[in-house]
Parts: sequence; C-alpha cells; structure tokens
Amino acid sequence: MNVFGVENRDTLTHKATGYSAKLLKKPDQCRAVYACSHLFWVDDQDGIKDGERVLLCLKRALRIANAAQQMANVARGSSGPVTLFVEILNKYIYYFEKGDPQITSANIQGLIELITSEMQSDTASALPVSDAFFASTLRYIQFQKQKGGILGEKYDSIKV
Repeated sequence: MNVFGVENRDTLTHKATGYSAKLLKKPDQCRAVYACSHLFWVDDQDGIKDGERVLLCLKRALRIANAAQQMANVARGSSGPVTLFVEILNKYIYYFEKGDPQITSANIQGLIELITSEMQSDTASALPVSDAFFASTLRYIQFQKQKGGILGEKYDSIKV
C-alpha cells in the first residue's frame, strides 16, 4: 500500500471497506470489515495511524456481527456469531496494545460483558469452540495483567 500516493491510497481503502460490507454472508462481511481496520493503522515507516477510522471499522463489524446473531437466533444452532464477537474482541485488544487512543479499556470491558451475556443467554450458540476461544482470550488478558509493566497497567481496569 505504500507505493500509492495519499489520494490513491485513500480511494483504495474506502473502496475496500465499502465493498467488504457488501459480501453475501454476514460472517464474511464482518471478518472483511474488521480486516479493513488494518488499512488505517500501519506500523511501518509511513506510520499511518487513524484510530478513529479503526474504531469505525470495528464498530461496523460489531453491528454486522449483531445482525448475524439476530439471524442465528431465528435459525438455531449456529456458533458463528458468538465466535465473531470474540474475533472482534481480539482485534480490539490488538489495537489497544498498539496504542490506538480510540480503543479504551471500557470498550474491551463492554465487549467482554456482551460476549458473556450472549453465551449465557443462548446455550445453543455457545459451542465448545466458542467457549475455548473466549476462555483463551480471557487468559491472555489475565496473563498481561499479571505480567505487569506498562502493558499490564493498561489492562488493570479490565475485569475478567
């Protein structure tokens, strides 16, 4: 992406983000939208770091995952949407660690609570795969808190 000029790069990122939300299946849409967040936060020599756009991509992915959750409630037995929430949580954690000022511990805490309530309310969608994925993410947060240091201090306000 760094071979394009600023104007062409902006056009490309906006088109990619727009088209990602037009994929046929909701889980594919969600994954493509949160993957597009990396277009706005690049750790290289150019240092493109647009935290606001990253947050917009992640919120859009959450809305799509919520729509997928509503559809799964109609067609019982799908583990996709809860897993999507956990995947989005992992993206939030990634940007939280990278120092995106728009991603706060309150965002992460709210998402943890949302996932917990979704798993408790619908046992059909909380399959062992989703449970294990979420438990692994929570263990990672706990590990970072115990490790201490600057990163550990950032995680202190998150309750797992």
